[in-house]
Formats: sequence, structure tokens, C-alpha cells
Amino acid sequence: MTTRTRPDPAPLPLLADDPRPVGWPVGLMLLGALGFVSVYVVAVLSTRGQSIDTRAMEAVTATGSRHDLLSSLLPNPYLLLGAALALGGLALLRHVRTGLAVLVAVPLLVASTQVLKDVLPRPQLADPWAMANSLPSGHTGAALALALALLLVSPRRLLPAAALVGAAVSLWMGALVVLLGYHRPSDVLASALLAVGAGGLGLLVRGGRPAR
Repeated sequence: MTTRTRPDPAPLPLLADDPRPVGWPVGLMLLGALGFVSVYVVAVLSTRGQSIDTRAMEAVTATGSRHDLLSSLLPNPYLLLGAALALGGLALLRHVRTGLAVLVAVPLLVASTQVLKDVLPRPQLADPWAMANSLPSGHTGAALALALALLLVSPRRLLPAAALVGAAVSLWMGALVVLLGYHRPSDVLASALLAVGAGGLGLLVRGGRPAR
């Protein structure tokens, strides 16, 4: 008499393969939001924070021919944003939720840098001259949008390369806008924290990374 053995149950998937992970994305969203508020309170709403932030920018701001050279090396933010959205559109053809994740997170990140810069007040506490609020940095936000799109669409085996490229572009843009005197260091940091929050939302929309 032949006996049939019952097959072993399939192993439970890891969190990274869960189609609807929640804890990690929500944590990133909270981290980004709380971090942004903290940077704004310390660097904009305090006299000491404004003083340190502005002095740090002035200490490294390039002038003359050096300024012109660095300005020529500044990436076009519209091209970076276009590339990020193109990645999202292409991702839609292979994995709908991945494409949607990019097309939700990227516009949210870029729009938030513009809206918040316009609506957040900047009291003149330590700045030697009246200056409109520049937090967060829109240029840096565009570079971070491309980095975010790369991380969301890349398969696991390419994640290290995507992270390296995204970090390089973002750091390059962030450093240039400070060296050119367009933004204070806190503006760049605030954009990075918004990207963390937008990344959490993107992960929430995407769910688990599709098998490759």
C-alpha cells in the first residue's frame, strides 16, 4: 500500500516580501515629519539657530570666477524631476504599484518643497538683512526625487548601485546650492527629511518589492 506524504507548508514570507508592509513605511513618514519640524524650529524660529545656519552658508559661499564655475555645474532640477517621473511611468508597465508609488511620492516631495517654502514664516532674528524663507530647498528636492524614484523601482540586486547614484546626485546638488549661497544648510537637510517621509509613503503604496 502506497502512502502519500503531505508536503511541507510553504515558509512564511519575510517582511520585505509582504505585499502590504505598514510599520516600516509609517515609521519613515513619522521620522521625516518630526525631523522636518525639528529642523524648522531650531534653524528658523530660534536666534541662535538662524545665526549658526547663516554663518555656515556665508563661510563657504563661493564668489567671482569660482561661483561662475560652480553655477555651471549645477544640475537642472527640471531634468532631474523629468527623469524621476519617467522612471515612474516605465515602472507602470511592469509593476503597477511600483509605478504608482513613484508617481505619488515624487510629485508630493517636489510640491511640498515649493509650498512649504512659500507658506512657512521666517522671522528676522539673526539675519543681517531681511530675506524670504528658503527652507526647504527645491533644487535639492528635485535631486532627492530622482534618488527616491531609483530606490523604489530598482530590484534588490541593484539597490546598492541605485542608492549610490541617488546619494551622489543629491549630495552634489545640496553642496552646490550652499556653496553658491542659494540655500542654507538647514534648507538642504529639511528637503532630505521630506524625502524620507515621501519615501515612506512610496513604500506604503508599493507594498512588497516585486520578484525579479
